[in-house]
Amino acid sequence: MDLNKPGTLFINYTFWRKVMKRLLLSAVCIIFLTMPAVLHAQEKALLGKSNFALKLDYIVFTDSIFDSPLAEDDGVYVGIEGYGKISPNLYIGGEIGQGTNVDILGDEIDFFPVELNLKYAIETASNFVVDFGAGVSYSYTEVSHQGFFGPIETIDDWVWGGQLFGDLTYKINWFSIGLNAKYQFTEDFKDADAGLSNWRAGIQIGAVF
Repeated sequence: MDLNKPGTLFINYTFWRKVMKRLLLSAVCIIFLTMPAVLHAQEKALLGKSNFALKLDYIVFTDSIFDSPLAEDDGVYVGIEGYGKISPNLYIGGEIGQGTNVDILGDEIDFFPVELNLKYAIETASNFVVDFGAGVSYSYTEVSHQGFFGPIETIDDWVWGGQLFGDLTYKINWFSIGLNAKYQFTEDFKDADAGLSNWRAGIQIGAVF
């Protein structure tokens, strides 16, 4: 094409203007056609704007100090958790609770974790949501030792820690029920070469808003 011929630049400009209009129109159509599917997928993956649960778990303290025949390293944990949405599938929240071993004679353990967590939720089937996450914790711990004879010896401390966890939740409107599992590690007591790292698993009931 001879650019020196009269009208050539005008023809090129008109041609590319038509091409750009068609491309823009096609892009707008694609966006409008795919947007409902994207929004639907995001909505289905959510655990609501916020969610709460009451947890009843079996807990096992894993430090070797509790391997003694007189020490019971397992027991019961009760906790409450709450989360708020920060993106379609990402939630930030926390958990507080109390764990204790079931012991008659030996080491009596009381464990009060305070957790800050981040979790990611996805829907695996209709009304079933799987989430997994991690966080940091600051826990009050107390261990009392009662021998056959002599006074009770007690140590207590606040210890830092972290946790990894996963949950399976079934939603029925606003009501939820599910399973949970978590491994939590803690630093040792300041005055003893022992910590209260633990794993726990159990059931939970809650609400999704």
